[in-house]
Amino acid sequence: MCEDTGESVFRLIQTENKTHVDFADITMSGSATVAQRCHIGLQQLEAIAATTHGFLGPNKRPKFIQDEEARDAVLVSSCSRLLEHIELDGSVGQLLHEMIQAQQKVFHSGTGTLVFLAGVWSRVALECLNRGITVLDIKTAMRNGLDVCLEVCKQSAVSVEEVSSQKLKELKTTSALKSENQDSETQSMDVRLSQNLRLKLKHSRHFNLQTENTQTALNDVIGIAQAVSHGCDSSMRLVLQACKLQSKITEDARNGPLDIQKLVTCLIPGMSEEKSCVLHGFVTLLSVEQASVVWRLQGKALKIALVNGDLCEKYRHVGFNRPANVVHITDRANMSSVNLEERWIEDALRKMHKLSIDVVLASGTAGANLKDRALGANVLVIEGVKSSVLNDFSTRTGAIPVSYVTQIDENCVGRGVTVSPWRDFSRNNDLAAVSIVSASTSLVTAVISSSLSAKVQSLEDQFWSCAHRLHQALTDGKLLHGAGATELLCIQQLHQSRQTEMENPQESVVLELMAEAWMDYVSTLMLNSGSVASKSEAWTAIAHQMRLYKAGEAISRDAGGVGVYDNVTVKTEAWRRALDLVFLVLQSDTEIITGVSEGEHVYSELMYL
Repeated sequence: MCEDTGESVFRLIQTENKTHVDFADITMSGSATVAQRCHIGLQQLEAIAATTHGFLGPNKRPKFIQDEEARDAVLVSSCSRLLEHIELDGSVGQLLHEMIQAQQKVFHSGTGTLVFLAGVWSRVALECLNRGITVLDIKTAMRNGLDVCLEVCKQSAVSVEEVSSQKLKELKTTSALKSENQDSETQSMDVRLSQNLRLKLKHSRHFNLQTENTQTALNDVIGIAQAVSHGCDSSMRLVLQACKLQSKITEDARNGPLDIQKLVTCLIPGMSEEKSCVLHGFVTLLSVEQASVVWRLQGKALKIALVNGDLCEKYRHVGFNRPANVVHITDRANMSSVNLEERWIEDALRKMHKLSIDVVLASGTAGANLKDRALGANVLVIEGVKSSVLNDFSTRTGAIPVSYVTQIDENCVGRGVTVSPWRDFSRNNDLAAVSIVSASTSLVTAVISSSLSAKVQSLEDQFWSCAHRLHQALTDGKLLHGAGATELLCIQQLHQSRQTEMENPQESVVLELMAEAWMDYVSTLMLNSGSVASKSEAWTAIAHQMRLYKAGEAISRDAGGVGVYDNVTVKTEAWRRALDLVFLVLQSDTEIITGVSEGEHVYSELMYL
């Protein structure tokens, strides 16, 4: 067992306004050292993962990605954003990126864990190959090791009711201490949330409690939110405010106390973070010219049309197949593309005027000419609207979404929409924020701002991570101890499994290497969280925990962080995806190297051509 395996290095090369990864100079050290031409895919996966270690844990170390040719830079604070802004050469980088996108799209968290484990488990596979273990045995043993860890999660999960009760006790204790100390001018996040955002859940299916009437007090989401905030206090506070606002607007709790589908964000750079807030309705940024239409329309009951696509003449819906061998013949002269677009705009405006449409929301982009002409007709056209927002306006106003604006008829038009200006930012960036609200809508917009423009995107990512963690916790109904506590239990169980009799003696070697990989994960988490000064100190602390367990003492569930919890589904899904990715790369490498299947134990005797 070693403290560190050294750092994998790769180069970021700037070409044609893109950043890509050059693996020509990959260097490996420690247990990952293999023949330079052998299993390059696993080496590349480990190298990419090594660059993301700073994103693990609550105290993330942001990175600047600079495009020298465009003279622009992007601040990234997550694995998904990092891989999004660099161009990865080779199939391994693309596979990792796709896996991260899949995790991010569903859960909006867990990507740091996924990438880290993909890296360290690649190192495990490489070390097993060095020791002569076959690919089939490696996959079987690592799959068994993951099953051991998943069983740990199943056995150690705690209910959200238990977590909420524990957190509320902590809040009361903290509040009592604060009331005794009159000299303290500031209050912690715990007390502020307890005083200002006390939310009672009504009719929620996530808490399996029976009540005789709606006045019965149910568990409080504040404790759960604090448990899964992961250091993002201000972002979680916005999520709780959104939850409170949604609960006031509607009594429908079919989607739980927090409805993610009715939540949107509006990013406003240049304004301080303290000005971030939550507002009822759909809030978006518009140009000053478009905002002038809002001033003329405010205070009126408006008609609305919804377009599920682009607002331009050349747009065709997904699945549209242009007929082949068709020749268009016309008796009109000068039928250029410009004239076709002009005719389409005239038809669209004529349709809007005939149906008295005041607001058009489109999920795609809108042509500049159409938007300019619509301004003169006092029609507000807003592009880039999320599908969930269109669905809500459809439900609340009776509007029917169409693929093309020319398809709109009287039955597709919705009613009962109001618009109003919220704030004017024309002095800084010629923009204005406006609010669009329909009767009884439960849409809520989180306005996220920062004086640093480069930070706004990271703050939005934090907000969505917090919202999805809270939503997932309520959906699962249970949580796992965080801050590495669950992973310590995995190390303990893997060591225990090694002591049992196994059909394949090499499985014990694989499980030992997997335990070391978990120790690397926990030590990095402890280092990034600031609980230790170095990785060597972290490894010493972990080894001490293991010795205490062998002496008969239970592993501390709060090692490294008191009261921190993780989502069960997010964590286990990240583990599965990471191992699946390693297996895919391992199998691909093997077939490329040998040209034989994994069941044939002859690849080690073959040579490169």
